[in-house]
Amino acid sequence: MSQDVAATNGLAQADRKVIIICGGWALLAVACFLAFAVLGAGSDWFPLVVSLLKVGSFLTAAALCWRSSRCTEILSGQVVWQAIAVGMACFALGDITVILWRSLWGMTAAVPLGSIFYGMSYLFIAIGLCQAVIPRQMSLNFPQTLGISAIGLVGVVMACWLTFQTPALKGAASSQSDQAPVISAIYTAEGAAIASASKSPAIVQTIDRRLKPITNRISLLYVAGDCVLVVMAAALLIAFWGGTYSETWKLVALAGLCLYVADMFLVYEAGQGSYRQGAFWEIFWILSAVLFGLSAGVEHGMSKRMAARSGRRQWL
Repeated sequence: MSQDVAATNGLAQADRKVIIICGGWALLAVACFLAFAVLGAGSDWFPLVVSLLKVGSFLTAAALCWRSSRCTEILSGQVVWQAIAVGMACFALGDITVILWRSLWGMTAAVPLGSIFYGMSYLFIAIGLCQAVIPRQMSLNFPQTLGISAIGLVGVVMACWLTFQTPALKGAASSQSDQAPVISAIYTAEGAAIASASKSPAIVQTIDRRLKPITNRISLLYVAGDCVLVVMAAALLIAFWGGTYSETWKLVALAGLCLYVADMFLVYEAGQGSYRQGAFWEIFWILSAVLFGLSAGVEHGMSKRMAARSGRRQWL
């Protein structure tokens, strides 16, 4: 009996393949960042490697979350994991769009279509987290309520301050009459050095022109998404601590916090005009996707085991 209980604790609840895939991807990312630190900042290939690592991590997380959403016995509900899976896929699509725009077609750093995908990712992740928390009647004591409120308040204030109070980005973005918010500087690699004349297809340039006015408003969705992430992460971490969903939602909370940390670094450095793609803190995006994938694997394994034990008891 004790061995059975031990086997269902912690990450052991996930399939071994899931642990190997997620752990291996995280180790690969760490190894690449360490290699870059040794080789120095002059490596032109590294930003592309970081982008590919992010795409791979978010696509893997999307696949694992979708697998959990197809499991009828899943404890948190299929809709929860469907929403998170779509959010992970949207983030990967945003990175893929940026790679195509910048590396293949040499277009300017602000990628409107990529911003749309990133905004959608926040929306779906928030929907998934809300679906996990709201339907459940959580009885929080005063210290728990105070802790969630304090963490949420600090996170919201920091997100708003960094977004709206940091200096405007210098260079090409600040020369526009309708200055784009700080967040529009996502994936600026070398400022305005990228030529605006590109080899992109006409339809891609048309999409860029049509979506550009919308991307300024999408920045508000980033801010709202970051605020929701930190509040929900705190609520999940505190409310589910030690319960049936403990292991799954500890990982989800850590994933949300990693995403928040990476976004805050991005907002700060973009506001200072010092952001360069491939910065060391971008590993938090990769770790966020890995943790989302692990959480889906843990809940999938736990749900299957609980369903099997329930079936055995009914048979007996």
